[in-house]
Amino acid sequence: MTGKGAEAGKELPYSPFGTKMRAMIVIITAMTGLVSPLSANMYYPSITKVRDDLNTTQSGITWTITSYVIAMAVFPLLWSNLADYIGRKPVYAFSMLIFTCGSIGCALSHSLVALIASRVVQSAGSSAVQGAGAGTISDIYPREQRGTALGIYYLGPLLGPCLGPLIGGYIGQDAGWRWVFWVLAIWGGIMFLLAIFVLPETHRRLVAKKTPIQQVNIPPKLGLKDNNPVLDISTARYPVVALSMFHFAMLFGTYFTNATAQPLAYEGIYNLSQGMSGLCFLASGVGCVVGSTGGGRVTDLLLRRYRRKLEAQAGDDECRGNLTIPAEARLGAMWVGSGMFLCAVVICGWLLENRLSLAGVLVTQFFIGSGMAFTFQSLGGYLIDVFPTRSARITGVQNFWRSVWAAVIVQLFPTMHSNIGWGWSYTVMFFLTLTSLSLMQIVVFKGQTLRQRFGPSIDLQ
Repeated sequence: MTGKGAEAGKELPYSPFGTKMRAMIVIITAMTGLVSPLSANMYYPSITKVRDDLNTTQSGITWTITSYVIAMAVFPLLWSNLADYIGRKPVYAFSMLIFTCGSIGCALSHSLVALIASRVVQSAGSSAVQGAGAGTISDIYPREQRGTALGIYYLGPLLGPCLGPLIGGYIGQDAGWRWVFWVLAIWGGIMFLLAIFVLPETHRRLVAKKTPIQQVNIPPKLGLKDNNPVLDISTARYPVVALSMFHFAMLFGTYFTNATAQPLAYEGIYNLSQGMSGLCFLASGVGCVVGSTGGGRVTDLLLRRYRRKLEAQAGDDECRGNLTIPAEARLGAMWVGSGMFLCAVVICGWLLENRLSLAGVLVTQFFIGSGMAFTFQSLGGYLIDVFPTRSARITGVQNFWRSVWAAVIVQLFPTMHSNIGWGWSYTVMFFLTLTSLSLMQIVVFKGQTLRQRFGPSIDLQ
């Protein structure tokens, strides 16, 4: 866009929503994004009670976890495509209705088969925001403001594994395991009502039909045949996407495994009650808040600093108007977060192995949460920058790969722990994540070249 057209385009707002409305949208999106990990993790402290109540085995009850995680990997691909096709609002509303029904089914289950089936339905509904949420943030915030908003949004998915055991532990201990699911059903019902009556439609193509906005990052209208999750998964053929997804998967797999293993450590090593064990998750929860909000501001700062540097080099106004900032400029914060995460993981493993200070373990949990959140929004923001018109779909793909690996490593961890102990189990996860971080150096320094050669080669002004 040049000349008068460019000037007119700049006068239009990026989004028709004001500051307060956008903040409300982000908060509702984060609250809805909390549903999936919260429902996954609230269940863990009561799993032995569920096993005994349903008269099943430990291997049998484990399928209620595995089935949930597998569904959490697959269904966001479908929801993300649907969110790009019909809009965000109907996806939020319909998915929360499904989640609420699944939660009610879990609460009423009297057999293992019924519980597994209800958990799949529950996961199918709760996982919609895994992709649609990031798309919503991309809809309403321009690139240089997006990091802060993404940091707030990612608080939902990241706080779930921390708050879930805390809330679920006390509910299961005092009211019974079925009330864990009744509380989730109530939460889902509230989110459904907010989606219906409060949350506006944000999809840029749909909004642009009613309100004049900048013609930036507006995807073309696609038919149902274009909404193919298999094609979305195939984005891993791009080198920068494959390397980013690999690091995402290793990082999240380690984080998720640590979250599911902590109750075993708190109750088995430090002899804490189910409720007190849940309280210990506040350490990583606070870390997530600090890392997610702080990391978002840092990535926005990096982009603005990079733009000022290019503007100083460009000189005249016409050249400044045509500046492009490579998406890789956002990845500077990733090293801080991933480095913090890796150091905390390996230290935590050996503290547990040697049964050392609980306070020391909680400090490492803070840095695990903080480092994970810091990296999460930096790397997630990078992928959205690379796919600006397919933000929901690329986030769904990212969720697919990380959830698949999380399901695998969670199943492997009990065997690792029983054979090589806490220290070496955490060290194995440390080296897997360190390998993926090392490979990300290729993206940081050669990502723009790789995108120009192999695709996708999108840079935003």
